Amino acid sequence: MTVDFNGRFGRKALRRLKKELVIWLTSVDRDGQPQPRPVWFHWDGQDLLILSQPRSGKLRQIAGQPRVAVHFSADEYGSDVVVLLGRARQADRPLPPARLKAYSRKYREAIADLEMTSESFLADYSVSILVEPTALRGF
Repeated sequence: MTVDFNGRFGRKALRRLKKELVIWLTSVDRDGQPQPRPVWFHWDGQDLLILSQPRSGKLRQIAGQPRVAVHFSADEYGSDVVVLLGRARQADRPLPPARLKAYSRKYREAIADLEMTSESFLADYSVSILVEPTALRGF
């Protein structure tokens, strides 16, 4: 199933995918417990790229159960809710350098705040997770 971003709500979701810095990724552990966590991401119009350290829990959880949810924080009134359901997978080959460069450009200031360079960040967060959206909901 492909998500339709052409309707009014779809365009709203697309705007947030293009401008927001943080999205919440919810995967499920082996006991069935949801594990939400805020993550950085890059949207290329097809999928979300999330970078991870190699031994993170989210990688184990996605390997065991690839169905995930990602959502943005709501506004202070509990409105502006955008949730994407999808399938996550660890990238099976290196991503194009342009994709990693776009990710690094998006988070340039935040990476510097961690006292890291783009190169050291990409070395530490060396595993690429790709989330393909399959459904969109919210209000």
